[in-house]
Amino acid sequence: MCARYVDEGSQDFPIIREDFLGFIPIYDQSARSLTKVISDRCKALSLDMPKCVRQGYDGASVMGGHVSGVQSRIRQVSPKARYVHCASHRLNLALSKTMSIPAIRNCLGVIHEVANFFRNYPTANEALKGAIVAKIPDSEKKRLVSLCETRFIERHDSVISFVELFPCICLALEEVSGMTKQISSTASTLLAAVEKSQFLVSLLVCEKLFIFTLPLSMFLQEKSLDLAKALDHAKHAIETLDRLRKDSEERFQKTLVAAEKMSLHVFGNKLVVPRTSSKQTHRANPETSMEQYYRVTIFVPAIDSLIQNLTDRFTLNEDVLPYFQILLPGFADPDKADELENLSDYFDDKVSLAAIKSEYEQWCAKISTVDKNVNVLKLLEYCDSTYYQNIRSLLIILATLPVTTCAVGRSLSTMGRIKTLPRSVMGNE
Repeated sequence: MCARYVDEGSQDFPIIREDFLGFIPIYDQSARSLTKVISDRCKALSLDMPKCVRQGYDGASVMGGHVSGVQSRIRQVSPKARYVHCASHRLNLALSKTMSIPAIRNCLGVIHEVANFFRNYPTANEALKGAIVAKIPDSEKKRLVSLCETRFIERHDSVISFVELFPCICLALEEVSGMTKQISSTASTLLAAVEKSQFLVSLLVCEKLFIFTLPLSMFLQEKSLDLAKALDHAKHAIETLDRLRKDSEERFQKTLVAAEKMSLHVFGNKLVVPRTSSKQTHRANPETSMEQYYRVTIFVPAIDSLIQNLTDRFTLNEDVLPYFQILLPGFADPDKADELENLSDYFDDKVSLAAIKSEYEQWCAKISTVDKNVNVLKLLEYCDSTYYQNIRSLLIILATLPVTTCAVGRSLSTMGRIKTLPRSVMGNE
């Protein structure tokens, strides 16, 4: 369990803090039990649950269920605590769904089996090391990286290593398959699998997709990241993939040429199209050229699936985000003052909506010349805590929206100083 909040007192400028509150043993995984565990821990740490403004978990129904999940039960105590699905987890699910395309799924399955083969058998591993020294002695990669079972984005390193070491892998498999050992049959089977044209094309398509999503994955793990920036970068990634989709013929041609060179260099064979038949129900069966076949059956479906999944999974929190965005440069507009009513749950009951609208109109004039790319924390430097008290509170809430961590997002101004936490929890801080 972690707490995410804005700390305005420990530095010369506000900073985002994500503090680890401890591991909690779970013996009953029901939503009711998990809610009690969270509530009890917050009570023990003197954290005021009704002042919680955000809660973040993964997307499992027991946590995110809108009827009786943990987030729904927490909101009965703290109505302001909107649920945010972890952005990195959403990216992982989007990639997982994309990689379920048969050709891609089979390709990753072969990579997994090959990596395990060299990791589990010392004889095979020594053959791979010898092949690397003989063919690419200057390579920094000396072994294969196993595919991560749970985080699809972490498979990027596995695919990159596999592509770079591919000639050495094939040489080692060929060497082991000629040995009089029990593992030779396994090596022979794996060598036949990686030699297939469909595998080579799928391998390079996987590499391209992972390269496109890797920067987004790294960005989503930044502690200072806020939800607005996370969704903004996700949209940029989707727009990039859209352009890739529109130029699919030209872009895929380069991938196909690379796969052809790989096949010729390692096996001395040209790429071929799998056998087609007049009636096929278990896989794609278009009667087209080789370039069209692989583009229609692998490249385009993979991109379309990734675009659709990213779009579906990264627009879930946009119902509330536009109301917070009107506080930011590039979105602030005095004519949008009436939209502040949608954020009334976060206002002090003693402050009238008219007063807040007046404050907002002055805020719009204040940031009219501010760079629209400034982050929320930097924006707080422009927001005087006395003059723009309500606007500042809303900006702090926006900054505390959990993006990647399973955290309880809190505003320091509403929860009291974090020094109330025991030192045994906070460590040296």
